[in-house]
This record gives sequence, C-alpha cells and structure tokens, in this order.
Amino acid sequence: MLAKADDAQRTIAEAKEAKKVISEAAQAKQELVRIKAEAKTEELKNSATKTATAALNGINSLLGGNKVNRLEKENKEQRNEVEELNGQIERLHADMQKMKDNHTREMNRANEQHQQEVTSLKRILEKAYQWFPSFKRFLNMERECLQYGFSEEQTEILLHGHTINYSGWLHSNEYRRNALADNVSAQVIRDEKRNLFLHINEIPIAQWFKEQFGLGQEKRRGLRR
Repeated sequence: MLAKADDAQRTIAEAKEAKKVISEAAQAKQELVRIKAEAKTEELKNSATKTATAALNGINSLLGGNKVNRLEKENKEQRNEVEELNGQIERLHADMQKMKDNHTREMNRANEQHQQEVTSLKRILEKAYQWFPSFKRFLNMERECLQYGFSEEQTEILLHGHTINYSGWLHSNEYRRNALADNVSAQVIRDEKRNLFLHINEIPIAQWFKEQFGLGQEKRRGLRR
C-alpha cells in the first residue's frame, strides 16, 4: 500500500511538472511568434528604406549627376545675374538722381546769373537815362516805329532824322486797326523840347490815322480791320 501511495505521489508530481513544462512551452511559442512578427516589421522597414534609397539612386542615375550639377550651376549663375542687374538698376537710379541734382544746380546758377545781368542792365539804363535824357526818347520812338510796322532798317533810318518812302500796312494801337499807306513819306521830327514825333506826309501819324479811318471826314481810304 505504501508503495502504491508513493507511486501515486510521483505520478501526480510528474503530471504537475509536465503541465508546467507544457505551459512554459506555450509561452515560449507565443514569445517566438511575437519576436518573429517584430523581426518581420523591422525587415519591412529596412526593405522600404532600401527601396526609397534605390528609387532616389535611380532618379539621380536617370537625371545624371552632371545634369544636376549643371542645373545647380545655372541656377546660381541666374541668381548672380539678377543680383548684378539689380545693382545696375540701383546705380542707374543713383546716376539719374545725381544728373538731376546737377541740372537743378546749373539751372539755379544760370537763373541767378541771369537775374544779376538783368539787374545790372537796368542800372546801366537808369544811368543812361539820367546822363542822356534823349536816349530814352530814342528807345521809345524805336519801339513805336516797330509797332507801326516799319522794319528795323527803316526804323534806324528814321531815327537818324532821314525821310523814307513807305508802302504797306501801318498799324494803330490806339484804334487797333491797320491802314494802307501808298507811297507815303515818313520822318521822325524833333520839337523845341527835343521830343520825338513820327510824321506821315508831314503830319503827325495820329492825325494821319484819323484821316485814313475817316474820323471827322467823309472820305475813307485804304481801310482794313
């Protein structure tokens, strides 16, 4: 009986040990499956990395290393050209502004010089009028002769006291009209006070205009508005 009891105890113990071994074997199997799965994932990752690297190498191989370098070089050259062009534009603007400033200074200097010359000329004329009173009278008569319609050459002859024969239109600022002169005689006359008067056919030109315009007379000759 004791022997049977011992055998039974050993059997139970062996059964427990076998069950433990089986359980550990099952856990080991699960761990092996997990490890294999992780290894597969890592392998896939490595494969994807290798595939991307191979694809990039394929693109570089397709484009060619020299072509890529050439494109980079061309892009760099274009950037340099753009920078140089921008620099040229800035320098051009600076030069234009400098020219504008110089022109403004020259214009201001020329205007200032012109004003000085005009002022100086006015002082000279004022002194000439004081020293030579008849000088101003001659200038006024010169202006009047030119306004009437005489040429500069004819005006110069008249101012020397000579008589000229004239045919053409004469303009009256007083009446704002023109009168036709047909072979008339013109002469600048000086009175006792040394005042100057222009005569046409030996009468003052103002009276001659009245006659031509028929003012106070019935006859009207050579009239043009």
